[in-house]
Amino acid sequence: MTSNMAKIQEAFKGDDKVLFLSHSVTPEKDSVAVLREYARSVGAISGKWHFVTGPKEAIYTIARKSYFADEDLGQPVNDSNFLHSKNLILVDKKRRIRGVYKGTMPLDVKRLIADISILKLEYQQ
Repeated sequence: MTSNMAKIQEAFKGDDKVLFLSHSVTPEKDSVAVLREYARSVGAISGKWHFVTGPKEAIYTIARKSYFADEDLGQPVNDSNFLHSKNLILVDKKRRIRGVYKGTMPLDVKRLIADISILKLEYQQ
């Protein structure tokens, strides 16, 4: 997923209207310093691709209630399960989900890049 995110970042590196946000799923290990070093190691552009952490309960609540990250065909899984989605989620500036993509699938990554471009055109009108 990270290498595919790097490809998406590359496609929009000069565009300050497109930002990326990665949430830690293991906040007990992922301090701000650890995430900063990880971001550096994967070539994340500072101010473009943000890595965030916080209390596990807060991260999991955001993932479950805002991104629906643990649903399987619309059915929530057990709340106590470890939460790690392979999905990339396209969110517009009004905080609406506009697409869900398998972050490990090259075709979905291409589709996400195309959909970001289409969304940008929508906001120019």
